[in-house]
Amino acid sequence: MAGLAPQHLWNSVRRARLFRVLAVYLGGSFAVIQIVDIFTDQVGLPDWVFPGAVVLLLIGLPIIIATALVQGAIGPAMAEQAAVSEKPVPEVASQAPAADITAATGHWLTWRKAILGGVLAFALLGVTATTYMSMRVLGIGPVGSLVAKGVLDERDRIVLADFEDHTADPELAATVTETFRIDLAQSPTVTLVQPRTMRQVLARMQVDPEAPFDRALASEAAVREGIKAVVAGEINTAGSGYVLSVELVSPETGDVLVAVRETAADSSEVIPAIDKLSERLRERIGESLKSIRANEPLEKVTTASLEALRKYTQAERAVDREDFDTGIRLLEEATSLDTAFAMAYRKLGVALSNRGGETTRRNEALGEALRHRERLTDRESYLAEAAYYDIVTNDRERAIAAYRTLLETYPTDITALNNLGILYFLRRDFEGAEQLYQRALEQDSFSVIFWTNSVVVQAAQGRWSDAEATLQGMAVTLPGHPRLGDYRASLASARGSYDEAETHLLALREEQKGNLYWRSVTSSALASIARTRGQLAVAEGYLRDEAEVNTERGLPATVISGAVERAWLDVWFRGEPARGLQIVEAALERQPLSGIPALDRPYLGLAWLYAWAGQADRAKDLLDAFEAEIDPAIREGMDFQHAVRGTIALAEGRANDAIAHFQRWDARMPCPVCASVSLGTAYDAAGIPDSVLAIYERYSTTPWLFRSGPDSFTLPIAYERLANLYEQRGDRQKAIHYYGKLVELLKDADPELQPRVEAARRAMEALSSDR
Repeated sequence: MAGLAPQHLWNSVRRARLFRVLAVYLGGSFAVIQIVDIFTDQVGLPDWVFPGAVVLLLIGLPIIIATALVQGAIGPAMAEQAAVSEKPVPEVASQAPAADITAATGHWLTWRKAILGGVLAFALLGVTATTYMSMRVLGIGPVGSLVAKGVLDERDRIVLADFEDHTADPELAATVTETFRIDLAQSPTVTLVQPRTMRQVLARMQVDPEAPFDRALASEAAVREGIKAVVAGEINTAGSGYVLSVELVSPETGDVLVAVRETAADSSEVIPAIDKLSERLRERIGESLKSIRANEPLEKVTTASLEALRKYTQAERAVDREDFDTGIRLLEEATSLDTAFAMAYRKLGVALSNRGGETTRRNEALGEALRHRERLTDRESYLAEAAYYDIVTNDRERAIAAYRTLLETYPTDITALNNLGILYFLRRDFEGAEQLYQRALEQDSFSVIFWTNSVVVQAAQGRWSDAEATLQGMAVTLPGHPRLGDYRASLASARGSYDEAETHLLALREEQKGNLYWRSVTSSALASIARTRGQLAVAEGYLRDEAEVNTERGLPATVISGAVERAWLDVWFRGEPARGLQIVEAALERQPLSGIPALDRPYLGLAWLYAWAGQADRAKDLLDAFEAEIDPAIREGMDFQHAVRGTIALAEGRANDAIAHFQRWDARMPCPVCASVSLGTAYDAAGIPDSVLAIYERYSTTPWLFRSGPDSFTLPIAYERLANLYEQRGDRQKAIHYYGKLVELLKDADPELQPRVEAARRAMEALSSDR
């Protein structure tokens, strides 16, 4: 009898059609899992919905098997009963099988009950998930989000305190803080206040900005600034691993609003633990689960190398302090540890761009960031794309599109607001740029660049009093910042107050004594002011100092560009082009162009100088080398080439071609005065004095903050030519006016320029006598 049991079981399986039932059930289960997965991602269902559905399907599997077996046995029994009932049998004998069948048909394992039970189970799961989501959205109970409860508002500012270190590695806490900041910054629900902002708050509190930014200090600063919440975390050791915990705290009361914790078995799991920690905090704040899940894991969008992340964190702090040299070195170390660390490449490109002088390295870094963009957060990806098109290829339309897309998701992103403002500024849409800068200032009033950029566009609109008021607001918010002296000097120079500008620059130079960057900046600015006033010997001294400093900073191309700057004094002012070109040729012997990366070679600056010096063939050779060495996509965005082509055309007597090139140069620049004298010279050569007069008049009256650069070469020429033209027209009053401005400008000029001053005085006397 025992030997018949397997056969009996097999017959039962066959009768129950178990394999077909299993196939149908598994197929249906797969479909259910896919639907639940799609709804979890698209609707943002809680994380427990998917595993809950899997558990219900697993519970249902044995029920389905048992139901199939029971129902498979009932069918043959009923058929047998039907056959028996057709034969005459004793009444008593027929009652037993009938009772068995009745019991089987009334069994709780029926298909109807199995299907109804499954439907009810999933309905309960759906009701539970809906209730949970409703409570979360409405702010009900412990699952209600802080935004839904009204504790925080959408886009509210929060500040991140430094993680408390309870390990033997203090740098680890700093790295964890910065990594947590990167992840939290992805949230579109809250606005994370930047570290540089909080450092300025501390300065106003008369606290050392470099002091540890712990929970107590962060809470005090948050109360002062009206920030509603502080994120405070700590990292502890647990055997060979770590425990990371974070609390969201009310700075007013100290109440803990949210507390979350994660563990890491070892250092390799620290970054994933930070990721989970941030996700849980963002969920409790009120960010949609769909938004959170859209973010890639931190180790994929930053780096899996904790050591590379350490270097990046240290570099961030250095760059924020404008210590670009240190920041660049650390970022290069980070990218050597992880050669696909896209975020570090982007930061490196921006730092190199801000420091200046190394175009090739800058473009390579930004190109690497874009090439590895899959390793970036969505926000960083758009920033990398925009930076590449803006800085490397000068494709402004694509850069604008990237920033606008970023602002659709992160409307308070200060980097996108500022950089989009700069692109509007480059279009000479000064009003639109100012609106974006003001939006950025509303988010972060401690970032100096938002103040200074606002000053630039206000000045460009001729709103000098507004520009002064903005600088005053900056002085209140950022007292002692070196940019204050720099921009006060620019504002004074733009309005012709050269003594005041010089005073500001000399004070800044003294304050920043020992800082090579500021020494270079002030030397250049002081040289421009001296050139404008005809003090060529003074200008030459500052230019030599600037070249010396830049050589010390390790910028090889400045050996040549510095020589070009000094050569202009002979070519442009003293009328000794041969002497000026000798200075350049000597510099090229010391530092051949072949020893400089192609993009850093000053081809265009050299060509422009040679063209104005009457050496058109040499200028064309340099332009040919520029075209051969520079990628066409990059070359297209280098607008200064049109200035060079125009000057070559002018040197060759092709005045109309020169006008076309200069007009194209003028149209591509934000500066409304930089091409003026080149255009005026070309129109003069073409014999169109009315256009010369209109251009020089516009040039002399157009507001522009950074006039000291172009003015230092062309303002005396414009005044002199305007005076000549008005004298020729018989307009004595205007002729005297411009001769007088020339005399006032050059009254303290070097002796070699005094004959021009005397000539202007005699012309004024003659015109006054005639009148």
